[in-house]
Amino acid sequence: MSIRKPKLPALSGVGVVVRDIDKAIDYYSNTFGIGPFRTIMFNPEKHWVNGKPYPVTLKLAFAPMGSVELELLQPLSEGPHEEFLKTHGEGIQHLGFNIDNYDEWMSYLKQKGIGILYNAEGYIEGLGYVRAAYIDSQAGKPGNTLIELCELKPKK
Repeated sequence: MSIRKPKLPALSGVGVVVRDIDKAIDYYSNTFGIGPFRTIMFNPEKHWVNGKPYPVTLKLAFAPMGSVELELLQPLSEGPHEEFLKTHGEGIQHLGFNIDNYDEWMSYLKQKGIGILYNAEGYIEGLGYVRAAYIDSQAGKPGNTLIELCELKPKK
């Protein structure tokens, strides 16, 4: 049985991996006037790298840029973000899309044989329950940039 192709919404975020989030915030704020930033720690309850449980801790900072949000990511543990820094240095790692049909997307990607590099689930203070996945779309694919699908359910 074929699963219909879900529609990707408008771009919601650009993820930039950085070594020092405070220096990055200072740079983007003072040089370009981006901000204010809100900073959180992200240590999701459930997290997998290439389908295997793998603890990941990140310091994140978000700032609005019109209809798109700038997301700075500083890895505080090993994982795909630390690996990105080692391989590519600081820079744009992913394009983010806020979706409301996470399970539909995961079924569709599985049917197409498209892997998930990293996925995580858990509550984020002040936001709610998040489920996020990086589509394994980097190596050898046009653009060499990860796609992040993120579903956020406000805390009830």
